[in-house]
Amino acid sequence: MQIIIYNVIMAVIGMLLFVTGIIDIRKRQISRGMLLVLLLVCCLVVPLKEEFGVLDAIGGLTIGLCAIGISIATREQIGKGDGIVIAAVGIALGARKCLLVVFAASFVICIIAIAVLLLRRGGRQTRLPFLPAIFVGYLLCVIM
Repeated sequence: MQIIIYNVIMAVIGMLLFVTGIIDIRKRQISRGMLLVLLLVCCLVVPLKEEFGVLDAIGGLTIGLCAIGISIATREQIGKGDGIVIAAVGIALGARKCLLVVFAASFVICIIAIAVLLLRRGGRQTRLPFLPAIFVGYLLCVIM
């Protein structure tokens, strides 16, 4: 029963990431309410996880807090909302898988940025939404 609940919560997290990715593409910002819901749902996973404990969830949270710190230091080159989403995913997946999600998302957004530049759809200052890439990274991490 616990595995079923865990899988349902992970699917809900995936759907929330998908929805926030769509919102990020359209509006270039995410509402605080949506971020709070995502954070709360990710916190529901911690007691159900058998692979890692609370310390690993805190490690994942720390990765997200570092992303928020980078956001502040770079004057929002990466949004604070992206950092909050990374923190939420880190709580749900743990530190190692959170890093995998961030690396996969960075790779995806790099490929998209190269395509944008080659197709002359934008320049170096073009801002790309990062949450859809986080969704892709999450899918890759959960499937593997």
